[in-house]
Amino acid sequence: MNFLTFTKTKMMNRLRYCVVALLLCCLASCYEVNEEIAIDDKGAGTYLTKMDMSSLLQMMQTMTSEEEMTKNGLDRAIDTTINLKTVLDSSQTATADQKRLFNDGTMKLKLNVKETVLKADINFPFKSSGDLQSLMSGSSTAGLAQVFKKVFAAPGSESASAMPDQGLDQISNVFDVIVTNGSIVKKLNDAKYKALMDKPEIAQARQMIGNGFEVLYTTTIKLPRPVKKSDNPLIKLSDDKKTVTMKYDLMKLFDTPEKFSYSIYY
Repeated sequence: MNFLTFTKTKMMNRLRYCVVALLLCCLASCYEVNEEIAIDDKGAGTYLTKMDMSSLLQMMQTMTSEEEMTKNGLDRAIDTTINLKTVLDSSQTATADQKRLFNDGTMKLKLNVKETVLKADINFPFKSSGDLQSLMSGSSTAGLAQVFKKVFAAPGSESASAMPDQGLDQISNVFDVIVTNGSIVKKLNDAKYKALMDKPEIAQARQMIGNGFEVLYTTTIKLPRPVKKSDNPLIKLSDDKKTVTMKYDLMKLFDTPEKFSYSIYY
């Protein structure tokens, strides 16, 4: 393999990782994620994720050619609200539960390469503790991956060309989550974590961590009643103990995943 071929291969591998991070929500790079959960006294509520991936877009612009940006659907200006139901209804791979969870979901998406802006706000209303458990367990991740594939697909294509199979989309799904109307418990699943660490994509991600990449991740949970007990020192409570806030770098999950387990009882 000559130097030019090696360099091109290396660049394509980095691009592939960047597109995974872009499309599969909250995976890895220098950007911010705000997860906001509001629960009412019946266990229903809203699950909102706000992502500012503008710095990721800027990085992609420096790492790849205009041709590759076009091939991956990143050469357009987009400012739209997408009804997620309309995207998944025709999906051959989305499960019935994913389609149900997405039924009232929306995504506000803004992309402008010239202005280096890439933001996505994904909102899922949920009707029960079980629905919230599914959302927090990652049931929405694969469905959102399909949404992003279609949104960023180049004209005449079904999906972004650099989209890989399942891999880094599992980074936030290595926890078992149990939600009841009175508790939220999120515990590390050792088997899922080991399987994730064995994936070749993770080696790339770990290398990029060494280059200063981070995901500034904030989780805010608004509860109908005060917290009675919690067990993670990262958790901060509001004065009335009805709002839980956790701030951390998601990339630390690679080395110390157990630090992100928690139990909240209210």
